[in-house]
Amino acid sequence: MSDEGESRLREFGARLESDDIDVVRGALDDFQQAQADTRWGVDNPYRPLADEIRSAARDLLEQPPSGHSHASALTVLWHLATQADADVIADVLEGAPDGEVREMALRASGSALAAGEEPNQRLFALITAMVLDDGLDVEDRKAALRALDDVDFRWVEDLIVRVSESPEPELQMCAAAGLATPLRLRVHRDRVSRLARSWPEAAGWWAEHVREALEGFHSTYWKDTDLDDPELREAHEALRFPLSDEGCLRAFATMLRSENPIAVGIALDHYESSEGLRHVVEDQERVDAYLPEVLARAREVLSRPMPPAEVSALNMIGVRHAEPGDVDLLVAVLARTDSEAVRHDAVWMAYGLLDEAEVRDERLIAALSDLIFDPSVGFSLQKETAIRVLADSLGAEADDILLRALREGEPKVQAHAAYFLVRTGGLDRHRATLEEVAESWGDRPPQHPWGQDPIELIFGKPHSVHWEGHRLADPDLYRAHKRLRAAAVDESYHQALRALLESDDQAAVGIALDHWWSPDGAVRRGGEEAREPERTLVLDRVREVLRQPSSPAELSRDYGSEASHLTALSVLRLVAAEEPSLLAEVVATAASAYVRERAFDAVEEVFHNAEDADPRLVEALGNVACDANVPLDDRVRALGLLDESPGTNSVVALVRATRCPEVEVQAAAAWGLMYDEFIEDHRALLVALSANWPVEDAPWEVTRVRDVLTAGEE
Repeated sequence: MSDEGESRLREFGARLESDDIDVVRGALDDFQQAQADTRWGVDNPYRPLADEIRSAARDLLEQPPSGHSHASALTVLWHLATQADADVIADVLEGAPDGEVREMALRASGSALAAGEEPNQRLFALITAMVLDDGLDVEDRKAALRALDDVDFRWVEDLIVRVSESPEPELQMCAAAGLATPLRLRVHRDRVSRLARSWPEAAGWWAEHVREALEGFHSTYWKDTDLDDPELREAHEALRFPLSDEGCLRAFATMLRSENPIAVGIALDHYESSEGLRHVVEDQERVDAYLPEVLARAREVLSRPMPPAEVSALNMIGVRHAEPGDVDLLVAVLARTDSEAVRHDAVWMAYGLLDEAEVRDERLIAALSDLIFDPSVGFSLQKETAIRVLADSLGAEADDILLRALREGEPKVQAHAAYFLVRTGGLDRHRATLEEVAESWGDRPPQHPWGQDPIELIFGKPHSVHWEGHRLADPDLYRAHKRLRAAAVDESYHQALRALLESDDQAAVGIALDHWWSPDGAVRRGGEEAREPERTLVLDRVREVLRQPSSPAELSRDYGSEASHLTALSVLRLVAAEEPSLLAEVVATAASAYVRERAFDAVEEVFHNAEDADPRLVEALGNVACDANVPLDDRVRALGLLDESPGTNSVVALVRATRCPEVEVQAAAAWGLMYDEFIEDHRALLVALSANWPVEDAPWEVTRVRDVLTAGEE
C-alpha cells in the first residue's frame, strides 16, 4: 500500500475511535459511499479496517441515536455483519425504530443471519413475527421477508411457503418470488405455477419475475425452435427445469453429444449463458468439469461443419476461449457463411485471436477486411464489429484498412472507420483525409459510433451552441470556423475569431460569439485569458445583434429565428456584472420583448450579487417603466427590479414612475417606496396616489400600499 493510502487509513481509523458520535457517523458514511462506488469496479479503500468499522458500528447502536447514527451503523452492518452482530441488530428491531432505521436493520439482519452456520434464533423470530403480523403495513412485511432472501435454511423456506398462501396479493407474490429460485423450484414448481396462474396479467414486477423463472432458460439462439426427437425434448425439459444436479447434467450431456445440431446448439447456449446451466446447478465444480468437452464439441461443430449450431459454437468459444489453432476454423466459417449472426460472433471471436497475439495471422486480418468491403453485405453489426476488432487489435497497423474504408466504404462504414482512426491517434497521421471525408457528410454524420459525432471528433467541438450543423458558405469563414474547433490557442486562433466577428455573415458572428462565451469554447482551449483579446469586439457585436431583428430561421436548425439573440444574450449573461453599461443599453434598446425579458433576468442576477445598483441600470429601468410604448407587463417588471435593487439609487426613478397615468405603474412604483427609510419622505405623495386609486379590481400593490399607510397612521 502507498504511503498516501496508509495515511488515509490512519486518519480514517482515528475518526472511528473518536468520542464524537458525529465524527464516527461521518466515517461510517464515508465507508458506505466508498462501498457504493465499488459498483464501478473500484475497491473500497477502507476494507482493510473492516473489523474496526464493524466494532464502531456496534458501539453506535448501543448508544442512543444521534441524528442518523443508527441508520449509518446499520448500513455498514448490511455489508459487514457477522453472526456476532445478530443480537445488537435484534435490539434495534425490538426498539420500534423509525422507517429508515427499520429498513436498514432488516437489511443488516439478512447479512447477519446468512453469515452463520445456524441463524440467530432471536433475530429470526423477530423477523418472522414481522412477516406474519397482519397489523403491519404490507410493505414492511415484504421488507422483512426480503431480509431472508440470502438465508438458506429449511425453516426459512417453510416460512416462505406459509406466506405464499397469504390473502395479501403483494405479500403472496413476494413469497412466490422467494420460492422461484432454481433450487426451490425443484420442490415448489407446482405451488408457484398455481399461484402465478391466479394473478391478473398485469400484476406488477414481482409477478413478471416469477413468471420468467417458471419459463426457464430455453436457449440463446433457438427460442422459436422445437426439437422433434422425444428423448431430446425430454432432455431439454430436464435441462430447463431440473429436479437434481445429476439429472440436469445428464440431460445436458445427452444434448451436447447428440447428432442433432439444434440440440447441440441449445446445450452450448446453456453452458455459455449465465442464465443456463450455472444458474440451475448447485455444484459448480461439476459444471466446470465439462468445459474441455464443451469446447471440443464447439470446435467440432465448426470443423465438421454443423451450420445450424455454428452460432452457438462461436458464442461459446468467444474471446475468452479462442486459441491460435482456431484461426483455420474461423477463416473457413467467414468464407462459407451467409448468416449475419454467425458472421458477427465469428468476428467477435477473432478479437480473442488478434488482440494480444504476438504474431497476428494475416489470413484472419484479410478475412475481416474482406467482410468490411463485401458489397453483398449491407452495413450491420458484423461490419461495425470487424472495424472495431481490427482497430483495437492492430492500432496504427490498421490504418491502411481504415483509410480504404474511408475512401471506398459506404457512409456508415466511413463513420465507424473515422471514429476508430481518431481513437487510435490517426487524426494526427491522416488529418487531411479525415477532414475531407467529414466535409463530404455535410451537416450531419451518417452515424454516431458509440454515441460520438465523428464530425466533432475530427474537427473538434463545439461546432457552436446555437448554430449547430450550419456550414458557412464562404471558404475563408469556413476555414476560420475549423480553426476555432481545433484544440490549441495561439495567434491563428485569435485571427480566426476576429475574422468571424468582423464578417457580415450573421451565422459566422453567432458561431464566434458562441465560442467566446461557452465554457467549451475559448476557455477550454486557453483559459479565461483566451477571451480577453477580442472582448471589446465581442461586446460591440452583442450591442448590434440585440438591436436588430431576429436572424433568418433557416440559419439554425435547432433554434430557428431566435439563434442570434440567444447567442448574444448568452454573452450578455456572462459579462453583465462587469459591463453594466452594455446591460443598460440592451435594456433600453432591446429589439423585442423576448430580448428585454432576458435582459431583465440578467439585471436581476446582477442586483442580487451587488451592494449598490449601478446608476446606468437604474436609469435604463426607469426609462422603460415610464415608456408608454413598452408593454405594461414589462414596465411593471422594470419597477419590480428597481424595488429589489440594492442600495438607494432607485428612489428617483420610482418617484418619477408614480407620475405615469397608468394605475399599475403608479402602484408598482409606490410599493417600491414602502421601505422605512423612504416612506416618510414620500408619505404625502403616496397618500395622494392612494386616494385616487380604484377600490375594485385594483393591482395587488394598491392593497398593500394602503395597508402600510394605514398601519403607519395608527
